Amino acid sequence: MPWYIALSASIILILIGIYKKVNIGLTMLLGALALGILSGLPLSALLRIFFEGLTNRITIMLAFSILLLGILGNILKETGALRELVENLQELVSDIRIISMAMPALIGMLTVPGGAILSAPLCAETGKKLDLPPQRQAAVNIWFRHVLYFMLPLFPSLILTSQLSGVSMSRLVFFNLPLTIVGIISGFYFLFRGYKDGNKGYHFSAKRLLNLLRSILPLIIIMFLVIFFDLYFPLAILFGTVLAILNYLPVNRTATVIFNRFKTMIFPGLNYSVVLVIIGIMIYKEMLEESAVLVDMTNLILGLGIPILLLIVCIPFIIGMLTGDNSASVAIVFPMLIPLLPAASQTAYTAYIAYIYVSSTAGHIISPAHPCFSLTKEYFREEIKGILLPILPLLLIVMITGLLLTLAIINL
Repeated sequence: MPWYIALSASIILILIGIYKKVNIGLTMLLGALALGILSGLPLSALLRIFFEGLTNRITIMLAFSILLLGILGNILKETGALRELVENLQELVSDIRIISMAMPALIGMLTVPGGAILSAPLCAETGKKLDLPPQRQAAVNIWFRHVLYFMLPLFPSLILTSQLSGVSMSRLVFFNLPLTIVGIISGFYFLFRGYKDGNKGYHFSAKRLLNLLRSILPLIIIMFLVIFFDLYFPLAILFGTVLAILNYLPVNRTATVIFNRFKTMIFPGLNYSVVLVIIGIMIYKEMLEESAVLVDMTNLILGLGIPILLLIVCIPFIIGMLTGDNSASVAIVFPMLIPLLPAASQTAYTAYIAYIYVSSTAGHIISPAHPCFSLTKEYFREEIKGILLPILPLLLIVMITGLLLTLAIINL
């Protein structure tokens, strides 16, 4: 069967599964199976690919990382770190606009799927103080929750990007940090333009500042170890998780108290369904590489002479928007586009990879299939159009800035 039918059928099957709310991992497994069968691979090859995808070093690393992140998020919630974060931030920051930005961003660092529903009430509360209409409150919740994801090393999709591309996490963070800064500045300007600053008076408290830093210290440690020391990611998360479990211990730090924390905070934080997601994604990647699909598609695109810059802008954005799941989008897009990237320096290669990820994330942010988008829409009871209109110019600014930076780097 022609490669384009096999590829299209597998992607359509994945999209149907996503919109039917089937587990992403199971959906990707079915897509991989459809791709292999329609590509004419024998049963022995299918079994081998499934086994290799399951036991792949990257699969194991990603599975451990995502499990640990789930545990970390639960610990921060159960120890009261999240509550401390919110309370101390509200006391320290005088401008309510900054609080409105910071709440979804800080809660977003926990990378909990659909976590926008946690920050939505906070954005609604601060938004009312600023007289922001509900559509703008919803846009603030979505944008500032996800603007850090362009460079946040805790975000599963960026972890996956690093592993699939071979580009270190620290380099991806370095390349996309300017885009996050641009996104934050432009978001502050456009989303709060024309609304009073809501200044509630400033009262600095060293104690409050220390309490705030203590509440997010595990996250700071993880990012510090990954960005500056390029530490093996699961090990960095493990350090942060141990610190989180020991944080906010009562005065009587008995072995029983610590054991109870393990029992009540670690095991409930385990989310085995995310392991299936990683397995499905990696098997789909293996299937794409094993079949002749990528080779045939690469030859076709090269024959058509489509500029690589057009491909890295459009394809990831469209796939990200269609799937609504950035991990699934990354798993589909990178095996497709990496063979098309021109031979260049490591710096230019990193620039291409970083921008492909940015484009995929941009499409993911505004996808109606994206859980954070749909949950925010439901909470604020607003139409999609009213929420999207303030966000689209911000995405355009980030994507254009990223493209200009990529052009500047590859032409050095």
